[in-house]
Amino acid sequence: MNKNSYCVIMAGGLGKRFWPVSTRACPKQFCDILNVGKSFLRQTFERANQIFDTQNIFIVTGTAYEELTKQQIPEIPSENILKEPFGKNTAPCVAYAAYRIARVNPHASMVVVPSDHFITNDAVYLDNIQKGISFVEQFGGLLTIGINPTRPETGYGYIQIKKNKFSEFISKVKTFTEKPDKELAKVFLESGDFLWNAGIFIWKVEDIIEEFKTYLEDMYLLFEQEYKNVENPDSPENIAHIYGQCRNISIDFGIMEKSAKVYVMKGEFGWSDVGTWHSFHEISPKDENNNVSNSEQVRLIETKECIINVPQDKKVIIEGIENCIIAENNDILMICHRDHEDNIRHFDDMLKHTTKELN
Repeated sequence: MNKNSYCVIMAGGLGKRFWPVSTRACPKQFCDILNVGKSFLRQTFERANQIFDTQNIFIVTGTAYEELTKQQIPEIPSENILKEPFGKNTAPCVAYAAYRIARVNPHASMVVVPSDHFITNDAVYLDNIQKGISFVEQFGGLLTIGINPTRPETGYGYIQIKKNKFSEFISKVKTFTEKPDKELAKVFLESGDFLWNAGIFIWKVEDIIEEFKTYLEDMYLLFEQEYKNVENPDSPENIAHIYGQCRNISIDFGIMEKSAKVYVMKGEFGWSDVGTWHSFHEISPKDENNNVSNSEQVRLIETKECIINVPQDKKVIIEGIENCIIAENNDILMICHRDHEDNIRHFDDMLKHTTKELN
């Protein structure tokens, strides 16, 4: 293991698109949505722990999820759980982690990974990560990992690569494009010049801090003054003070889309961000009618193209249904047509509003 490299697992977010399985009390990254016996977060930690010392792994999550994180990853030192008082997107998250690591090792390399993605080949994934670390340690710059697109997906961001490759695996980045419409996604796919943005970043701590200075100077000055040079920088009061002044901005928009020092490695591992029930359907085993179910207790009759996610002890019979999402958790049952999946992220608030009206 490389003692000079650190892994940061981003475990914020509410996973609203997976409601009611993912809730505010237990968001998607803490759930076993894939029914493999481990949460996304646990899987991500175990994968990282194969090449990073436990002491070199940091988890950034909401203050409310500190105990849930400790329950699922009891190995992690308490001081390695970086608690955000509220979500301000990924740029403050990256800045906080970079400055925290810099206190221990200012010349370290840093890998940033989401906590809730699906990886099919751990060995290749870890090999790609290690190659990425070697690259930034030798050449510097900001490295991200892209995935060869297999379909005109509109739910992912895209990275356009420059024709002149830096190496066999790595190219300079030409442009970033956020979630295109279907026609543009088809153009991207057919061109062969675009990769899906997997949201995985590799860089040296000193390099990313310098990029904050250049492109997000307000955030840079905030951490320089209110974190780097205070006696108890990780106190809840100090972090709340810092986050209260941070802009709500992603690392992609704030730095990656602006910097001239961005490279992309073509990832060779199977990947999905499992961001929607649709993507869950894509990666899950299906029956002869293209249904996906997480339980053997579910009986399907003349039912096609459905997604069923219910408690394991729940006996369910579904007859004559097509193209629906049926999900249950605690005392909530949701049935939604797959064409209307975008509405799911609003259902929790709608239900609370309805409950208030009834009361």
